Amino acid sequence: MYKILIALVASPTTLTASAQLDNAASEATAATKHKIDEKRADSKARKSGPVGKAINNVKSGYHKNKSRNSADKAKQALKDAG
Repeated sequence: MYKILIALVASPTTLTASAQLDNAASEATAATKHKIDEKRADSKARKSGPVGKAINNVKSGYHKNKSRNSADKAKQALKDAG
């Protein structure tokens, strides 16, 4: 009986930690995708004229910020799961 009670108490904790880990993985994936898009925009900016360079630099900055935010969210989710 005691083992069943412990299992019931531990179950929600395990589910919460699992959800936080899933969230951390999702945010880490998003950070990586934004980092790739940032590098693509940087590459296009080097190859473009003045207008294309300005546009791609803005895109690069956007993806850099989104990547940083996603990485921070992933770190926080891992802390919350721990």
